[in-house]
Formats: sequence, C-alpha cells, structure tokens
Amino acid sequence: MIFSSYIPEGFRYNYIVPIPKPRECYNKSLTCDDFRGIAICPIISKVFEHCILDCFGSFFDTADSQFEFKKGIGCNFAIRVVRNIVENFTNGGSTSNLCAIDLSKASDKVYHHALFTKLIKRLIPNELLNVLKCWFSRCYSCVKWYDAWSCLFIISFGVRQGSVLSLFLFAIYLDDLTRSPLVTSACLLFYMRMISC
Repeated sequence: MIFSSYIPEGFRYNYIVPIPKPRECYNKSLTCDDFRGIAICPIISKVFEHCILDCFGSFFDTADSQFEFKKGIGCNFAIRVVRNIVENFTNGGSTSNLCAIDLSKASDKVYHHALFTKLIKRLIPNELLNVLKCWFSRCYSCVKWYDAWSCLFIISFGVRQGSVLSLFLFAIYLDDLTRSPLVTSACLLFYMRMISC
C-alpha cells in the first residue's frame, strides 16, 4: 500500500455509534449535544496504521511542550510542569495568568491541505504522504442507531475518528502553536484522547 500509494476502499469507511452522555439523559428531550459519537473503524486498517507508526514514528514526534501521545508522559506530568512554571513566576514576584482552551471539537475542523503542508515541512517520505492524501481524499461515514443505518456522508475536514494515526496527526497540526515566536511565555498542550474502537 505504501509503494502503490493506494488505500483499499474498505479502509475509507467507518460508522458512528451515538452514545448518550451520562448527565440526565433520561429526564429530558435529547439534542445532538447530548450524545458522544464513537467511531468504529475496520481492525485491519488499524493494524496498518500501527505498522506506519512503527516504520515512520520519528516523523510524528512533537514538541516537548505537548504532553499527550508520548510514552511515560501523561496528565500528572503536565500538571506538575504547569505548577512549576506558575511557582517560578510567583516566587519571582510576578503575576501568573493561566488560560485554558477547550479543543474538544478542534479535531473535526482540521484542514487537510494545511495538515499535508505541515507533514511536508517535516520531510515526510513522499510515499507515506501520498498514502495519507489518498486516505483523506475520500473518507466516508454513517451513523448506526440500533439496527438502523443512515446514508453515507463524505468527511472533508478533520482527522478520521477512530483512527490510530489521527491522534498523532492532530498533535502535529497543533505543534506549531508551541513553537511560534509570537508565544513569549509557556504554551503547553495536553488534550484528552479521542475515543476510538
């Protein structure tokens, strides 16, 4: 698949199962915001994605100020770093202001051409870039509710939910935030994993 830059049709499809969020889901009329969509992808495509990570993992590295998707680093480590930074500022007599941004829906808004540009700047091999472009060019999904299935719809923005690579591609997409010369103080990124099955 790498050498032919072709992804089988079955790899392009997933389906979404809406799961009600736990808060008060039985006491009111539900809207779309009251559901969490869980994307189900083919197992064989996930195996292929793990192979990509094994062979090309160095191209998916991110800045040290990103604390997710790295072995041995997690939420506790990120909290400790933030606490140390705040203590350094306050011990020096400065005021420390914290700002948190909710990026929970940002992964659905990733612009593919911008992502590919970021991958090109990382000197990703052309074969892998072509595979990812082929994969993202025609992704389809549908919604499954009990035994009912919606019509297929094309996904033209965002990283593929339920995909192994999506977590790393989203981290690459945000990586420039931490390296920007406009950021004069500490910019740390930690985001919860997208749920996948």
